Amino acid sequence: MKKTGLGRDPLKWIQPTTNEKKIIEKEIDLKISHEKKGKKGVPIPKFKTFEVRLTSLLREDQLVFLEKLTREIQKNRAPAFRKERITKNTLIRVFIDAFMGTQIDTSNIPDEETLLERVRERVK
Repeated sequence: MKKTGLGRDPLKWIQPTTNEKKIIEKEIDLKISHEKKGKKGVPIPKFKTFEVRLTSLLREDQLVFLEKLTREIQKNRAPAFRKERITKNTLIRVFIDAFMGTQIDTSNIPDEETLLERVRERVK
């Protein structure tokens, strides 16, 4: 018999060789039911909607700034405004989105300092 499609669980046809068959099947059922919940109306966490993971090197003062701003935002909002967690990643994405709409002079930028000066000019 030739398989024509992989279906929802392509490895379901493999039978466990241990006595833990029920445990493995239960884990698979939990995984599938969790996926169904995400599709039916239970909201998916925002971080799972992003597609690309990026690692960035920061100076200590930059990290301290992000942590301080995050704590300050979390602390200074009323319960009605606590819809989602504000994280350092949230701040970085917001900063990128804010600058996506600005026009920065990108000609002849020799280093990070010059770029910072031009960005500060646009912010003013």
